[in-house]
Amino acid sequence: MFGKIFSMAHCALTVAALAGFATFSFADNINVNGTNRSMNVYAPRNIEKNRPLIIQMHGMNQDAPYQQNAAKWEPIADTARFVVVFPNGQNKAWDISGDKDLNFIKAIINEMYNKYGIDKNRVYVSGFSMGGMMSYHVANKMGDQIAAIAPVSGGGGVNSPKRAMPIMHTHGTTDDVVNYNSTVNTLKGWVSAQKCSSSSKVTKPYPAHKSGSAASLEVWSGCKDNVEVRLLTIAGKGHWYSMDEAVSVNTSVEIWNFVKNYSLDGSSLPPPIQVPTDRDSIFNGGFDSTDVAWTLQTHGSAAATGDVKNGKYELDISAVGTENYQVQVIQHDLHLEKGQWYEVSFEASAGDSRTLEVNVEQHTDPWTSYLTEKQNFEIGKESKTYSFQFQMTASTDKDSRLSFNAGASTGTLTLDNVTLKKIEEPSLKLTTTRFGATVAESTFEVYNLAGKRLGFVEIFENDVPNMQKTVKNAGFGKGLYILRNKTRSFMLPMDR
Repeated sequence: MFGKIFSMAHCALTVAALAGFATFSFADNINVNGTNRSMNVYAPRNIEKNRPLIIQMHGMNQDAPYQQNAAKWEPIADTARFVVVFPNGQNKAWDISGDKDLNFIKAIINEMYNKYGIDKNRVYVSGFSMGGMMSYHVANKMGDQIAAIAPVSGGGGVNSPKRAMPIMHTHGTTDDVVNYNSTVNTLKGWVSAQKCSSSSKVTKPYPAHKSGSAASLEVWSGCKDNVEVRLLTIAGKGHWYSMDEAVSVNTSVEIWNFVKNYSLDGSSLPPPIQVPTDRDSIFNGGFDSTDVAWTLQTHGSAAATGDVKNGKYELDISAVGTENYQVQVIQHDLHLEKGQWYEVSFEASAGDSRTLEVNVEQHTDPWTSYLTEKQNFEIGKESKTYSFQFQMTASTDKDSRLSFNAGASTGTLTLDNVTLKKIEEPSLKLTTTRFGATVAESTFEVYNLAGKRLGFVEIFENDVPNMQKTVKNAGFGKGLYILRNKTRSFMLPMDR
């Protein structure tokens, strides 16, 4: 058979290695030539588009969950930002000579492109034991679609590959299932076929700074198309996937550090998006191809999905809740300083006219609002810019959040160009829409800064002194007041 069951001690080690991060993988199914095929998929939260894909195949008599637990790709994928798929072979085996599983691999690539927008120039294939053999089969038949392969404990010969293939092969010297020496000879066939340098560079121990490492690395360079062929040997290792960094290497880390150097178009891998914490501005407020830094939360009976389309965030609410906050689009890690004034601005439109509640609050229980009153905006079908200003009167919070609360109505809501910026203390007004040169008389509610409604006034908004005189004649003394009607709000200082 291809693939052994770990000892209990090794199982305990791999389970312990999982601690410290959450797994967000899920099972998925796709139809391939009329047959239902299954796989486990791991995609980091808010994965941006044009990131790599690694397909990792299990050994014979094993399955996707087994390989996923053995290889532990999740923390690497979270840091470097790529998608990992663990497919299931039929009857726990792979078709290493025909087209059945090649078609499965092709279908996986297309499915991950449709779901996550993966970079088709950066698809890498790896596998353990028979999965490693399948990796070589893929290299021979799909070289124009695979940027690099990384087999582990499973060999395969050269059979008219479509392009020179970067290869990193990992194998233990005491493998009693797939013979180490036989596989090394097979790998050297690839070295010859790809016209690599006949001399190799050996690093032993590997890494060089780890004097007690059981691993060594042999590298053949100078190959066609500037690819490399590498053999990572682990002395005394049997037929299993090595993750023992204490005495050798983390195989998955080594694989990623190799394959990430290759793409079908020769381009360099852009660095992953790093979301800064403890920041005083919105990150990715323009939704530049991704919703990274934003989180959609639903609560209670509410249901909604969100995605970036055409550089805007589109929220589709299919079921309302009993409260606005039961559908929330959130960005946290915001640093708000006590006493500082801020302005929030955003563009919004909706499939049908609706109200949108906006709040600035604690990110943790009890989620205390930092506004004198949550802001409510009437959103129409035409995209418009909305804004409000506030002063942070609570203690400085290094992990506050901006929340768009949309649980009151079903339908679509589109957000774009969200900003948060520091401003000077306003001398007059905080507006949700700019006033024109002349505005008709209207009724405004008057609030204090604690959010308590004090009464009503009828005012003209043409000049400040007349507005202040009108408010004073209505019985309001010195202080700072919020004036609001259904479409506008602003602050009016009364200093006389």
